[in-house]
Amino acid sequence: MKYFDYLEKTKGIHLNSEQKKAVSHGHGAGLVLSTAGSGKTTVITARAGRLIYDGELGKDRILTITFSKLAAREMKTRFNSLFPETNNSQIHFSTIHAFSYRVVRDYYKIIGKTINLLKSNYDVLKNIMAKTYSKEGFYTVSPDEGENLSSKISYVKNLKLTVEDFKTEEIGIKDFEEMYLAYEEYKQKNGLIDFDDMLIICEKIMKENKRISDRFKGFYKYIQLDEAQDTSKIQFDIINHISNGNLFMVGDDDQSIYSFRGSSPQIMLDFKETYKNASIYSLDINYRCDGNTVEAAKNFILKNKSRYPKNITSHKGKKEKPIIKSFLSRRQQSEYVVDQIKKKPDMQTAILYRYNISSVIAAEMLRKNGIEFFIKEDGSKFFNSSVLRDTISFFKLSLDPYDKESFINIYYKCQTFFTKEMSLHVLKSKKNVYDSLIGFPKMDKLRKKNIRSFKYDMNHISKLRPDEALEYIRYDMGYEDYLSRMEKDGRITYSSMFLNVEITKEICRNSENIIGFLSNL
Repeated sequence: MKYFDYLEKTKGIHLNSEQKKAVSHGHGAGLVLSTAGSGKTTVITARAGRLIYDGELGKDRILTITFSKLAAREMKTRFNSLFPETNNSQIHFSTIHAFSYRVVRDYYKIIGKTINLLKSNYDVLKNIMAKTYSKEGFYTVSPDEGENLSSKISYVKNLKLTVEDFKTEEIGIKDFEEMYLAYEEYKQKNGLIDFDDMLIICEKIMKENKRISDRFKGFYKYIQLDEAQDTSKIQFDIINHISNGNLFMVGDDDQSIYSFRGSSPQIMLDFKETYKNASIYSLDINYRCDGNTVEAAKNFILKNKSRYPKNITSHKGKKEKPIIKSFLSRRQQSEYVVDQIKKKPDMQTAILYRYNISSVIAAEMLRKNGIEFFIKEDGSKFFNSSVLRDTISFFKLSLDPYDKESFINIYYKCQTFFTKEMSLHVLKSKKNVYDSLIGFPKMDKLRKKNIRSFKYDMNHISKLRPDEALEYIRYDMGYEDYLSRMEKDGRITYSSMFLNVEITKEICRNSENIIGFLSNL
């Protein structure tokens, strides 16, 4: 029985003509342009099954590299359920990091070393940032800043940039080179490597030990790569070291969203140049969405000129036309969604958003209206945002002049012109913040004026509604200027900053006074 007849009769899988072409790909390099909902997972698993069924694999093995552990597990489960009769030991599913870990672990074992993996670098980077930025004053590091620095370090490593490259490459974070070198020194002193180091070490092992890379080329006859658009330079180099030319890449250059980590859809765009005799297949039938939705997405993505041309169509036809609404705020948007749910309470509704913290306003609106809901991701991340934490510090100090922890967090984020020396004096004093400041030994007329002004501002915001108080802090006390400096220095991104301010403002609107705001949180 021919393989595709076998799939249809025993597995109930009916492939279209282009899917069959991709599944039939054997030796050499192949690229599958798989648009959303076009059945890429089916193609990857079905091709692995065909290589075994038709005897092309023989006693050799296939390595399928996925973007995430979840994808690797799902693909392995899918393959095992489809082909339980096959020799599963020939089919390996792994992330690039898990594969690199095994390579480094085995090599280190040979040379008498052990891997000490730094699973989370947040605390290390937080301390480095605080030390770097605290030379002129106290400095508290927000999770957003730590994540931003971590992403940039990952970015330069995945692009294989050297310290010399930092001088020409626009990294966008103030004092990045200093903090990067401090981070590398910390790991070296403590014998640690992080996940990106694992890729670098793995690639170096392959490059400098041809015997090892040749062993993998012999071990895996075929290599399949899922989500090819999210592959970085270092990852692609590792794959090339272990590939004997039978590389099957599946992805969609239109869906590349991890460029901040160093992923490059250009690897896909240059595929024909990299592999001269490569074959390219296009999966352009969407089995998931209504035809009107597919057409809208197709017309939108055409604005991107650096891409493979695709004639995306829907298998379902055109039934329901998308309704596009514009709103002045996320609150209005959430109110509209709640109204639609109330009109059709039995209807299943999915709310999609770009950032996890965007769920906060919608979730609060649903909660207030007694509508049950489930959030897949962790929306509580917002409550660690720097903007909200700063707002809480301003509010707490306005209510309690002895709250020195709040003072230390915000004194340099508004136009007080207080020095680090003054803040240390406040910490040591037993008096309240304002009396402690007045008692600073090196006092002059300007400093007295600034202290009086700061005290007036804090008393004033304690009497305002929370949303009014936030606006006063931003524009009258100079907090907005601080955020602009942070964005300019690359410590936070504009989109993250703007979103955090907007959501904080919306939460402030839910309370009549500052005490109520702090209680509602």
